[in-house]
Amino acid sequence: MESKKKKQHKAIHSLKQALAQYSKNQSDLNFLTVVKAFEILVEYGWRELKQMVEKEGLEAPSPKMAIKEAARLGFISDPEVWLNSLEARNSSVHDYFGISEKEYLELAKKFLSQTEKTNWSS
Repeated sequence: MESKKKKQHKAIHSLKQALAQYSKNQSDLNFLTVVKAFEILVEYGWRELKQMVEKEGLEAPSPKMAIKEAARLGFISDPEVWLNSLEARNSSVHDYFGISEKEYLELAKKFLSQTEKTNWSS
């Protein structure tokens, strides 16, 4: 079974690859690949933050609370990117994008940068 840390790093790598492929060929299929890779990374990201917060003895009953508490504890530097990414992920899962493709891609890049700065626990 793949370790959690390995899955997190694989998700980061997958989003990097998807963004690179999309920059070469802006097809609908490549955009959908970015969307799926982004969704997976957001899911892994907030769940990891939840565990990090709970290790500090605090509660994080929801993704938003996990992100806010992680920011307060200094685990992440830009909670707005995380919260916007969570909102975009939720919207994409329910198939009602509220942002343009270009905005979605920019947010995915910002979120990727934020996750690369996060010290994932093992």
